Parts: sequence; C-alpha cells; structure tokens
Amino acid sequence: MDRLREAYRVRFEAKGQPVAGLVPEALVAEMLGLDRRPGHEEVYRWLAKHQSAVEAALLAKHEGRGPAKAPFDRLMIAEER
Repeated sequence: MDRLREAYRVRFEAKGQPVAGLVPEALVAEMLGLDRRPGHEEVYRWLAKHQSAVEAALLAKHEGRGPAKAPFDRLMIAEER
C-alpha cells in the first residue's frame, strides 16, 4: 500500500523486465460498489480477479503505448524504490 497515493503497489515481470504500478484504492472501491475504503482482503481478491487487465494496462503504459480503456486508465506506473 502506498499511503501517500492511496493506491496498492503491484509488481510483475513482462518480457523479462519488472513492471511496477499503482492501483488506486478508490478504483477498487468503485468497482466493488462500496461507499467505504475496501479492506485489504477485498483488494487482494479484486486484484486476483482483474490480474490480466491490470497487467495489460500497466504494460501498455510501461511500453509507452498509451492509456488502457476505462476504468484501467487510472492505473499508474510506480517508480521503483
């Protein structure tokens, strides 16, 4: 969790390179139909369910192919620490 950005940090490898991104907590809450912050377990289940779409959207941004279709256009590339 990146508290400053209110987003969950995700990492995966694609084409032999690491890709790190941020998934806004508000996006998860909206897609789950919640009027509150989602709990960690809810977010982890959501991430597992949408793993392919999250990875595709982040990979497109990472490679400079532009934003994904909504709502995954709200994902951000994260700087590695």
